[in-house]
Amino acid sequence: MEWPKRARTADWENGILTLDGEKKFEIPELTAEIMEQLSGYTLVGFHVKGYPVTDDLLSPFAGHKSMANFGVENGALTDACFPVFSSMPKLRILLLTGNAGIDGSGLSALRSGKLDLLALDHTGLDDTGLLQAASIPKLSHIWIDHTAVTYEGLLAVAGNNRIEPVSHVQFTKEQMENFSQLQREKAKKPVQLDEQAAAECRRVLSTFFAEMTEWEQYMEQAGFEDAEAVPRLLAIWEKYVSEKPRPGYRPLGLSCSAQGTYSGEEFLDAEQITKNKLYIYTREKNTGFDRRFLMKRVGEGWMIDAVQERLDGWQRTGL
Repeated sequence: MEWPKRARTADWENGILTLDGEKKFEIPELTAEIMEQLSGYTLVGFHVKGYPVTDDLLSPFAGHKSMANFGVENGALTDACFPVFSSMPKLRILLLTGNAGIDGSGLSALRSGKLDLLALDHTGLDDTGLLQAASIPKLSHIWIDHTAVTYEGLLAVAGNNRIEPVSHVQFTKEQMENFSQLQREKAKKPVQLDEQAAAECRRVLSTFFAEMTEWEQYMEQAGFEDAEAVPRLLAIWEKYVSEKPRPGYRPLGLSCSAQGTYSGEEFLDAEQITKNKLYIYTREKNTGFDRRFLMKRVGEGWMIDAVQERLDGWQRTGL
Protein backbone atom coordinates (compact mmCIF):
# COMPACT_ATOMS: atom_id res chain seq x y z
CA MET A 1 0.00 0.00 0.00
CA GLU A 2 1.06 3.59 -0.57
CA TRP A 3 0.86 5.54 2.67
CA PRO A 4 -0.35 9.15 2.57
CA LYS A 5 2.15 11.79 3.61
CA ARG A 6 -0.04 13.10 6.43
CA ALA A 7 -2.81 11.89 8.70
CA ARG A 8 -4.52 13.30 11.77
CA THR A 9 -6.72 10.38 12.79
CA ALA A 10 -6.46 6.62 12.40
CA ASP A 11 -9.07 3.94 13.15
CA TRP A 12 -8.74 0.16 12.80
CA GLU A 13 -11.68 -2.25 12.93
CA ASN A 14 -12.45 -5.56 11.22
CA GLY A 15 -9.26 -5.52 9.18
CA ILE A 16 -9.81 -2.02 7.78
CA LEU A 17 -7.55 0.92 8.62
CA THR A 18 -9.18 4.30 8.04
CA LEU A 19 -7.10 7.47 7.95
CA ASP A 20 -8.75 10.87 8.40
CA GLY A 21 -12.18 9.25 8.22
CA GLU A 22 -12.03 8.52 4.50
CA LYS A 23 -8.84 6.83 3.26
CA LYS A 24 -9.39 3.07 3.76
CA PHE A 25 -6.79 0.29 3.58
CA GLU A 26 -7.06 -3.45 4.09
CA ILE A 27 -4.76 -4.19 7.02
CA PRO A 28 -5.66 -7.63 8.41
CA GLU A 29 -2.92 -7.50 11.05
CA LEU A 30 -1.49 -4.64 13.09
CA THR A 31 2.19 -5.50 13.05
CA ALA A 32 5.02 -3.67 14.80
CA GLU A 33 5.96 -2.17 11.43
CA ILE A 34 2.43 -0.84 10.87
CA MET A 35 2.34 0.70 14.35
CA GLU A 36 5.75 2.28 13.75
CA GLN A 37 4.46 3.80 10.52
CA LEU A 38 1.33 5.18 12.23
CA SER A 39 3.32 6.63 15.11
CA GLY A 40 5.23 8.75 12.61
CA TYR A 41 2.09 10.74 11.79
CA THR A 42 1.07 13.80 13.84
CA LEU A 43 -2.07 11.96 14.93
CA VAL A 44 -4.49 13.53 17.37
CA GLY A 45 -6.66 10.41 17.53
CA PHE A 46 -6.05 6.67 17.15
CA HIS A 47 -8.60 3.93 17.89
CA VAL A 48 -8.42 0.17 17.55
CA LYS A 49 -11.46 -2.04 18.14
CA GLY A 50 -11.35 -5.80 18.47
CA TYR A 51 -7.65 -6.49 17.87
CA PRO A 52 -5.36 -8.13 20.50
CA VAL A 53 -3.12 -5.10 20.88
CA THR A 54 -0.39 -5.87 23.42
CA ASP A 55 1.62 -3.52 25.61
CA ASP A 56 4.70 -4.05 23.42
CA LEU A 57 2.74 -3.17 20.27
CA LEU A 58 2.10 0.29 21.74
CA SER A 59 5.77 1.09 22.31
CA PRO A 60 6.25 3.11 19.06
CA PHE A 61 3.75 5.65 20.41
CA ALA A 62 5.79 6.42 23.53
CA GLY A 63 6.35 10.17 23.70
CA HIS A 64 3.89 10.91 20.87
CA LYS A 65 3.54 14.68 21.05
CA SER A 66 0.19 15.38 19.36
CA MET A 67 -2.04 12.50 20.52
CA ALA A 68 -5.14 13.72 22.40
CA ASN A 69 -7.56 10.79 22.05
CA PHE A 70 -6.39 7.16 22.16
CA GLY A 71 -8.46 3.99 22.29
CA VAL A 72 -7.80 0.27 22.36
CA GLU A 73 -11.10 -1.54 22.92
CA ASN A 74 -11.31 -5.30 23.50
CA GLY A 75 -7.56 -5.67 23.24
CA ALA A 76 -4.89 -7.55 25.22
CA LEU A 77 -3.43 -4.68 27.24
CA THR A 78 -2.31 -4.89 30.86
CA ASP A 79 -1.33 -2.23 33.39
CA ALA A 80 2.13 -2.20 31.80
CA CYS A 81 0.61 -0.01 29.04
CA PHE A 82 0.18 3.08 31.22
CA PRO A 83 3.78 4.40 31.07
CA VAL A 84 3.34 4.71 27.28
CA PHE A 85 0.19 6.79 27.76
CA SER A 86 1.80 8.89 30.49
CA SER A 87 4.47 9.96 27.99
CA MET A 88 1.88 11.56 25.67
CA PRO A 89 1.80 15.22 26.84
CA LYS A 90 -1.51 16.12 25.14
CA LEU A 91 -3.50 12.97 25.92
CA ARG A 92 -6.95 13.87 27.30
CA ILE A 93 -9.16 10.87 26.41
CA LEU A 94 -8.19 7.22 26.92
CA LEU A 95 -10.65 4.46 25.98
CA LEU A 96 -9.59 1.00 27.18
CA THR A 97 -12.95 -0.78 27.31
CA GLY A 98 -12.73 -4.57 27.32
CA ASN A 99 -9.04 -5.04 28.17
CA ALA A 100 -9.54 -7.72 30.81
CA GLY A 101 -5.86 -7.71 31.76
CA ILE A 102 -6.09 -4.21 33.29
CA ASP A 103 -6.85 -3.98 37.02
CA GLY A 104 -5.72 -0.38 37.56
CA SER A 105 -2.58 -1.20 39.54
CA GLY A 106 -0.51 0.82 37.05
CA LEU A 107 -2.70 3.93 36.93
CA SER A 108 -0.33 5.89 39.17
CA ALA A 109 1.82 6.34 36.05
CA LEU A 110 -0.81 8.81 34.74
CA ARG A 111 -0.57 11.23 37.70
CA SER A 112 1.74 13.58 35.83
CA GLY A 113 -0.51 13.87 32.76
CA LYS A 114 -3.61 15.85 31.84
CA LEU A 115 -6.02 12.95 31.30
CA ASP A 116 -9.65 14.03 31.58
CA LEU A 117 -11.69 10.97 30.52
CA LEU A 118 -10.86 7.31 31.11
CA ALA A 119 -12.98 4.32 30.01
CA LEU A 120 -12.17 1.14 31.95
CA ASP A 121 -15.52 -0.64 31.70
CA HIS A 122 -15.40 -4.41 31.02
CA THR A 123 -11.90 -4.62 32.54
CA GLY A 124 -10.51 -6.07 35.77
CA LEU A 125 -10.48 -2.64 37.45
CA ASP A 126 -10.75 -3.13 41.22
CA ASP A 127 -11.10 -0.91 44.28
CA THR A 128 -7.35 -0.31 44.58
CA GLY A 129 -7.20 0.64 40.90
CA LEU A 130 -10.10 3.06 41.26
CA LEU A 131 -8.31 4.69 44.18
CA GLN A 132 -5.27 5.18 41.96
CA ALA A 133 -7.47 6.65 39.22
CA ALA A 134 -8.85 9.17 41.73
CA SER A 135 -5.30 10.45 42.25
CA ILE A 136 -4.97 11.49 38.57
CA PRO A 137 -5.19 15.27 39.06
CA LYS A 138 -7.32 16.32 36.07
CA LEU A 139 -9.45 13.19 35.65
CA SER A 140 -13.16 14.08 35.70
CA HIS A 141 -14.92 11.03 34.19
CA ILE A 142 -14.19 7.32 34.51
CA TRP A 143 -16.34 4.47 33.14
CA ILE A 144 -16.54 1.59 35.66
CA ASP A 145 -19.37 -0.72 34.52
CA HIS A 146 -18.65 -4.48 34.44
CA THR A 147 -15.53 -4.24 36.62
CA ALA A 148 -14.50 -5.58 40.04
CA VAL A 149 -15.15 -2.23 41.76
CA THR A 150 -17.34 -2.62 44.85
CA TYR A 151 -19.67 0.00 46.29
CA GLU A 152 -17.33 0.40 49.26
CA GLY A 153 -14.53 1.04 46.79
CA LEU A 154 -16.63 3.67 45.03
CA LEU A 155 -17.41 5.47 48.29
CA ALA A 156 -13.69 5.44 49.14
CA VAL A 157 -13.01 7.96 46.35
CA ALA A 158 -15.81 10.36 47.36
CA GLY A 159 -13.19 12.65 48.88
CA ASN A 160 -12.28 13.64 45.30
CA ASN A 161 -15.06 16.06 44.39
CA ARG A 162 -13.77 16.43 40.83
CA ILE A 163 -14.13 12.84 39.67
CA GLU A 164 -17.44 11.59 38.26
CA PRO A 165 -17.60 7.79 37.96
CA VAL A 166 -19.97 6.71 35.16
CA SER A 167 -22.01 3.60 35.95
CA HIS A 168 -25.31 2.48 34.40
CA VAL A 169 -25.08 -1.18 35.40
CA GLN A 170 -22.55 -1.68 38.20
CA PHE A 171 -24.52 0.39 40.71
CA THR A 172 -28.10 1.59 41.01
CA LYS A 173 -29.23 5.15 40.36
CA GLU A 174 -29.83 5.54 44.11
CA GLN A 175 -26.31 4.36 44.92
CA MET A 176 -24.79 6.84 42.45
CA GLU A 177 -26.91 9.66 43.87
CA ASN A 178 -25.76 8.71 47.36
CA PHE A 179 -22.15 8.82 46.13
CA SER A 180 -22.69 12.33 44.68
CA GLN A 181 -24.26 13.44 47.96
CA LEU A 182 -21.27 12.12 49.90
CA GLN A 183 -18.94 13.96 47.51
CA ARG A 184 -20.75 17.22 48.19
CA GLU A 185 -20.69 16.62 51.93
CA LYS A 186 -16.95 15.98 51.93
CA ALA A 187 -16.32 19.06 49.75
CA LYS A 188 -18.30 21.41 51.97
CA LYS A 189 -16.56 23.97 54.07
CA PRO A 190 -17.24 23.54 57.80
CA VAL A 191 -19.90 26.27 57.96
CA GLN A 192 -23.30 25.41 59.41
CA LEU A 193 -26.13 25.76 56.93
CA ASP A 194 -28.68 28.52 57.60
CA GLU A 195 -31.81 26.47 56.83
CA GLN A 196 -34.06 29.52 56.66
CA ALA A 197 -31.73 31.24 54.18
CA ALA A 198 -31.51 28.04 52.09
CA ALA A 199 -35.31 27.80 51.97
CA GLU A 200 -35.55 31.43 50.85
CA CYS A 201 -32.92 30.83 48.15
CA ARG A 202 -34.83 27.83 46.85
CA ARG A 203 -37.99 29.95 46.73
CA VAL A 204 -36.18 32.69 44.77
CA LEU A 205 -34.78 30.12 42.34
CA SER A 206 -38.15 28.41 41.88
CA THR A 207 -39.74 31.69 40.89
CA PHE A 208 -36.81 32.54 38.62
CA PHE A 209 -37.06 29.13 36.92
CA ALA A 210 -40.79 29.59 36.37
CA GLU A 211 -40.44 33.08 34.89
CA MET A 212 -37.54 32.02 32.64
CA THR A 213 -39.58 29.06 31.37
CA GLU A 214 -42.48 31.40 30.64
CA TRP A 215 -40.14 33.82 28.83
CA GLU A 216 -38.67 31.01 26.71
CA GLN A 217 -42.15 29.79 25.78
CA TYR A 218 -43.01 33.35 24.74
CA MET A 219 -39.82 33.58 22.67
CA GLU A 220 -40.64 30.34 20.85
CA GLN A 221 -43.80 32.01 19.59
CA ALA A 222 -42.67 35.64 19.18
CA GLY A 223 -39.05 35.28 18.01
CA PHE A 224 -36.00 37.34 19.00
CA GLU A 225 -37.07 40.32 16.90
CA ASP A 226 -40.12 40.88 19.12
CA ALA A 227 -40.11 44.29 20.82
CA GLU A 228 -40.86 42.71 24.21
CA ALA A 229 -38.07 40.11 24.08
CA VAL A 230 -35.34 42.12 25.79
CA PRO A 231 -37.53 44.21 28.16
CA ARG A 232 -39.20 41.07 29.54
CA LEU A 233 -35.84 39.38 30.10
CA LEU A 234 -34.31 42.47 31.73
CA ALA A 235 -37.29 42.64 34.08
CA ILE A 236 -36.53 39.09 35.25
CA TRP A 237 -32.87 39.98 35.79
CA GLU A 238 -33.86 43.05 37.77
CA LYS A 239 -35.83 40.91 40.22
CA TYR A 240 -33.59 37.89 40.64
CA VAL A 241 -30.02 38.37 39.40
CA SER A 242 -27.19 40.35 41.00
CA GLU A 243 -24.50 39.09 38.58
CA LYS A 244 -23.18 41.78 36.28
CA PRO A 245 -24.27 41.00 32.68
CA ARG A 246 -21.51 39.45 30.57
CA PRO A 247 -21.11 39.60 26.77
CA GLY A 248 -22.35 36.46 25.04
CA TYR A 249 -24.66 35.43 27.86
CA ARG A 250 -28.23 36.36 28.73
CA PRO A 251 -29.52 39.04 29.03
CA LEU A 252 -26.99 40.70 26.65
CA GLY A 253 -26.95 37.70 24.32
CA LEU A 254 -30.38 36.27 23.62
CA SER A 255 -30.85 32.50 23.57
CA CYS A 256 -33.53 30.07 24.62
CA SER A 257 -34.26 26.36 24.87
CA ALA A 258 -37.40 24.89 23.35
CA GLN A 259 -37.57 22.46 26.28
CA GLY A 260 -36.96 25.23 28.80
CA THR A 261 -33.52 25.76 30.34
CA TYR A 262 -34.84 25.25 33.87
CA SER A 263 -38.14 23.43 33.33
CA GLY A 264 -36.84 20.14 34.78
CA GLU A 265 -34.70 21.50 37.60
CA GLU A 266 -34.85 19.64 40.94
CA PHE A 267 -33.22 20.78 44.18
CA LEU A 268 -30.53 18.49 45.59
CA ASP A 269 -28.59 20.24 48.31
CA ALA A 270 -27.44 23.51 49.86
CA GLU A 271 -24.01 24.61 51.06
CA GLN A 272 -23.26 27.62 53.23
CA ILE A 273 -20.19 29.55 52.06
CA THR A 274 -20.38 32.61 54.31
CA LYS A 275 -23.18 34.29 56.22
CA ASN A 276 -24.22 36.11 53.04
CA LYS A 277 -23.43 33.53 50.36
CA LEU A 278 -24.48 29.94 49.74
CA TYR A 279 -24.73 27.38 46.97
CA ILE A 280 -27.95 25.69 45.90
CA TYR A 281 -27.33 22.44 43.99
CA THR A 282 -29.80 21.25 41.34
CA ARG A 283 -30.12 18.44 38.79
CA GLU A 284 -32.13 18.41 35.57
CA LYS A 285 -34.48 15.44 36.07
CA ASN A 286 -34.44 14.23 32.46
CA THR A 287 -30.75 14.57 31.57
CA GLY A 288 -29.09 14.30 35.00
CA PHE A 289 -27.31 17.60 34.27
CA ASP A 290 -25.89 19.19 37.45
CA ARG A 291 -25.81 22.90 38.29
CA ARG A 292 -25.05 24.94 41.36
CA PHE A 293 -26.26 28.48 41.88
CA LEU A 294 -24.27 30.94 43.97
CA MET A 295 -26.80 32.94 45.98
CA LYS A 296 -25.93 36.30 47.52
CA ARG A 297 -27.73 38.25 50.23
CA VAL A 298 -28.74 41.64 48.82
CA GLY A 299 -30.45 43.91 51.31
CA GLU A 300 -33.14 41.87 53.06
CA GLY A 301 -33.37 39.21 50.33
CA TRP A 302 -31.37 36.83 48.20
CA MET A 303 -30.37 37.04 44.52
CA ILE A 304 -28.54 34.82 42.03
CA ASP A 305 -24.90 35.87 41.77
CA ALA A 306 -23.58 33.15 39.42
CA VAL A 307 -24.24 29.66 38.07
CA GLN A 308 -21.82 26.79 37.47
CA GLU A 309 -22.28 23.55 35.54
CA ARG A 310 -20.53 20.29 36.30
CA LEU A 311 -18.55 19.49 33.18
CA ASP A 312 -14.81 19.21 33.68
CA GLY A 313 -15.24 19.94 37.36
CA TRP A 314 -17.44 22.94 38.21
CA GLN A 315 -17.25 25.60 35.51
CA ARG A 316 -18.92 28.99 35.51
CA THR A 317 -21.41 29.60 32.74
CA GLY A 318 -24.28 31.95 31.95
CA LEU A 319 -27.84 32.02 33.24
